[in-house]
Amino acid sequence: MKYFPTHLVKFFVNNYYTKQYLLLFLRQNYVDRMKIYRFLTVVLFLFLKPCASPAQEMLGTTLGNYAGVNSMQLNPSALHNSKSYLDVQLTGLDLFFQNNALYISKSDYRFTNFFKAGYEWPMHIEYDSVELRPFYRYDNARNKNVFVNTRLNGPGAMLIWGNHAFALTTSFRSVASLHNIPYDLANFAYLGLNYRPQQNINYTDNKPFTVSAMAWGEIGLGYAYTFTSRGFNRWSAGISVKRLLGVGGMYLASSQLDYIVPNDTSVMFNNLDAEIGMALPLSYNVNEVNLEPLFKGGGFGFDIGVTYQRLARWQQNDYYSALCAQPYEDYIYRIGVALIDIGGIRFNNNAVKMKIDNRSTYWEGITKINFRNINQLLDTISYQFYGDTTSAYQAEKFMLWLPSALSVQFDYHLQKYWYVNASLIYGFPLAKGSLARPAELSITPRYETSIFEVSMPVALYDWSQVRAGLAVRVYGVTIGTEKLSGFFNFSDFSGLDFYCSIKLFFNKGNCKNKGPVHCGTMESKPIRY
Repeated sequence: MKYFPTHLVKFFVNNYYTKQYLLLFLRQNYVDRMKIYRFLTVVLFLFLKPCASPAQEMLGTTLGNYAGVNSMQLNPSALHNSKSYLDVQLTGLDLFFQNNALYISKSDYRFTNFFKAGYEWPMHIEYDSVELRPFYRYDNARNKNVFVNTRLNGPGAMLIWGNHAFALTTSFRSVASLHNIPYDLANFAYLGLNYRPQQNINYTDNKPFTVSAMAWGEIGLGYAYTFTSRGFNRWSAGISVKRLLGVGGMYLASSQLDYIVPNDTSVMFNNLDAEIGMALPLSYNVNEVNLEPLFKGGGFGFDIGVTYQRLARWQQNDYYSALCAQPYEDYIYRIGVALIDIGGIRFNNNAVKMKIDNRSTYWEGITKINFRNINQLLDTISYQFYGDTTSAYQAEKFMLWLPSALSVQFDYHLQKYWYVNASLIYGFPLAKGSLARPAELSITPRYETSIFEVSMPVALYDWSQVRAGLAVRVYGVTIGTEKLSGFFNFSDFSGLDFYCSIKLFFNKGNCKNKGPVHCGTMESKPIRY
């Protein structure tokens, strides 16, 4: 990957990944006197930190007939749905955060406060704690889920040539996910072991839970083919293959956790069955940023999908002498199904994998230990559970899988400029070490022309939270959100979503200054909707 823009990745790592994912170890150079007062060691807390900062699927840029190359994010076969024959992506950005563990009260929250220099969020005291805290807890027994997604799309392009469609994509992505975290563990992680309402209770968490984070670059090639087009029916299939370049990754996967917190400083582990993997852009001996080599691992990913369209009129056997003369054929409805983000990254540089295999221990004074570096932390975990500093180590490499999902889309053309779309994203893990992807079921009405588009998605997020969004496109510039309430204080603040895209596109049937062209039985005219 000699020509990959590593300077861009380094800039992004230094400004997001390092400051967010590794904040616990690097903040103001006081690692040597850091106190670990979060239960189940700092491994869990490492992932809670990025959740305190800021669209999952960028529906406003991926669903419409002008989505172009962006449509591949939901279904690679959707390239043939485009009203454009050529689509050039300049850049795009997606910031997404949502959780059901912590929130800011609507009386304290203003979106503009994020941009005020030196602003301090209102703090409050919870129970008998003397610590001031900016967040309130969702005080219920539900398992806690957190999802943080950042996506920076680089240059990309799509070209349609008859029954063939080709695409090139580049992006840098960063994802952190906490999935099925037991409520008792989440309380101890946020409030500390001195949360007395939960002390001296035997908690048994047999349901697997995961905590994972990864930052990586992607370079992808896509291809879609219309393999059947007869009468009113058209079928297309598509695939995209991506080279994955891992900057860093980390995961904790627990299969069984049985524990008691008897006091403010100790934990009794009756049984722990878990594994840990990490490959960070950090020196584990001195806690300094280490970007050499920049990529700590590599791998491949792919998306594959199929789309059926019910055309508005009988399929024409057309021919044309220029790409711009390709006709667009309208549809009544279309249905697409795809598997997306299948694959992963094998980290083998600066990588560590540990396994706690159904072990028990009484960890006294866990909150009083001062860890000087990451290696000391890992050695201490091994010694505590096995009696030596080496037995917990399994390998110097591990696999971390992408946030895989089933993607289903249904798009109906109501009349002229009006459409309605229903989509389902259903995430599923490929292995223990996987980034979790929350489910999302959405209905999105939209008004669409070549120069203007507006859509308003209403989504059921993670089967529990209803959200409403808004996206607007003017020519090739799109700005949107899947959670409008994140910008206002209508309700308590538990998440935020923002995305944008800048691109150029060239419509089918629009051959300006091309002179006569042959378009077979269909006329060459600019698309009017």
